[in-house]
Amino acid sequence: MTTQFLVDTNGRRTAVVVPLQDFLALVERLEELEDFRLVEERKNEPSIPVFSLKDLLADVEADD
Repeated sequence: MTTQFLVDTNGRRTAVVVPLQDFLALVERLEELEDFRLVEERKNEPSIPVFSLKDLLADVEADD
């Protein structure tokens, strides 16, 4: 990854310029990590039986 830094008059880094493709790859990776975090957070929650989910979806479609 090629990066450029913007600096203030004292030479301190204040911003970074990252190529768009690298930025998009970083965003995608962060989204994946967030998904994994949510799975880990919810792994002990009770599951919903598949037939109940199908009934729920059927009810939603019937309301339309």
